[in-house]
Amino acid sequence: MKSTSQPLTDQHLMLRLLILLMALVGNLGASFRMLLMQIALFGLFSLLDLASLKNLWRALRLIIIFLAAYWLFATILNTPFLSMTLFSLKLIFFAQVTVYTFSHLSMPRVLHDCRWMLKRSWGRGLVFYLAATVMFVNSLRSEFFSPRRKDVPATQRFMDASKASLEQGDHISMSLEAMMADPTLYKDATPAPALIGLALLTLMTFLGAI
Repeated sequence: MKSTSQPLTDQHLMLRLLILLMALVGNLGASFRMLLMQIALFGLFSLLDLASLKNLWRALRLIIIFLAAYWLFATILNTPFLSMTLFSLKLIFFAQVTVYTFSHLSMPRVLHDCRWMLKRSWGRGLVFYLAATVMFVNSLRSEFFSPRRKDVPATQRFMDASKASLEQGDHISMSLEAMMADPTLYKDATPAPALIGLALLTLMTFLGAI
């Protein structure tokens, strides 16, 4: 399988996790101004892959529902407006960083970046368990939102989707074993994606020092 040409898709998993860690740690005590700059920074880098903006929009639609309830109860409890705004920005930033970190990942990419773990029995077992869980959740999500179940009540739809996903367990296991056994499934990434990630880390550090 050839690696894709999108610059964010080919970023190494460990680099993504480092970006996520730095963003979350910096988010703990961030000011209103700092959050706005970080959101703008991640938004700028997300323009390198417009598909990430679609994923971000889907995530924000879910967050807006929670924020609406939060603002309602926070207003009833006389929470200061600036505190509510700061919390909302932190949640939006968290969604933005999470989308940047995980929306471009593919299973071959993850297995390629974790190949050093596959050489050890404990690492292989851990990677297999986590990867199989992700594949099962993706299968469950696809089955749940399948057009053929759009008129089925949510509870019954979940039960049907769970049953269908469980029936695919053997297929998921065999597919995952095949991917783990094929070291040529994903080619090494070109230097450009790593340089983009390092540039983002550098700018994050610079903004944190302002």
